[in-house]
Amino acid sequence: MAKIPDIQHLTMLNVRAEFAGGFARQNQYQVFIENGWGKSKEGGTPFLIHLSKLFPNYKVTWDPTFQRRLAFSCSEASLPASTYATAEVKDNFMGVTEEFAHTRINTDIDFTFYVDRDYSILGFFEAWMDFIGGGSGTSMYDTIDGYYRRFNYPKDYKNSTGFYITKFEKNYIANDAEKITYQMINAFPKSMTSIPLSYGEAEIMKVTVTMNYERYRIYRGGEAPTNNSPGNNASLSGQNFVDQTGTFSNPTFGVDTTGQFGQTGSNLTQNPL
Repeated sequence: MAKIPDIQHLTMLNVRAEFAGGFARQNQYQVFIENGWGKSKEGGTPFLIHLSKLFPNYKVTWDPTFQRRLAFSCSEASLPASTYATAEVKDNFMGVTEEFAHTRINTDIDFTFYVDRDYSILGFFEAWMDFIGGGSGTSMYDTIDGYYRRFNYPKDYKNSTGFYITKFEKNYIANDAEKITYQMINAFPKSMTSIPLSYGEAEIMKVTVTMNYERYRIYRGGEAPTNNSPGNNASLSGQNFVDQTGTFSNPTFGVDTTGQFGQTGSNLTQNPL
């Protein structure tokens, strides 16, 4: 006979001890985008070249200043999640229906950004969307008849390793502060919502972008299997932390939600919110 678990007792006095200092707050986070787009045979990044060529239209200079502005501008975000597609089996046992998972599906995520007064945030995502379907060799500003679209290669328009969401708490400067970072693999904007405009009370303009991605990795301090021996534990070569100078670092090893473990290639060194 199964042993029924005892009812656990929680009081106001021991809640902090039980939950390691309290509960996480949803308003402490950072979304950071860096250069993870594919490179050409010549070593350049086609998407960043696209940004540079059309600077008069997009007003985007891809540098640390713009990256910080982009991180500060994200007003709403969600942590990645996934679901499983399943198949029903009704013939194994009479009167019993079973379900078995066969495909893991990562759900799209909506990110909302404040639009700055020079519209560079809006211009960045417009440029990314335009680059995805802008491989025809003709500009969207051309007035020739027979304008058409041809899509660029996925390796060029997908950001393979440069899209991060970090959830932290107010004590993030402390060396023992807990934080969790999600790295979205092969992310690209799937859609942009229309931005409503109206007379009346002035409000901050926002743009919402739906991001698609193939999978994600989770970074934490602690132990993770190495790439050479998945069954053995090895210490991480780094910790997620923000030091006294405000420098944010990610570990060299990451935990991949698909079950594959390995090096991420290089450490991040970016400033936090």
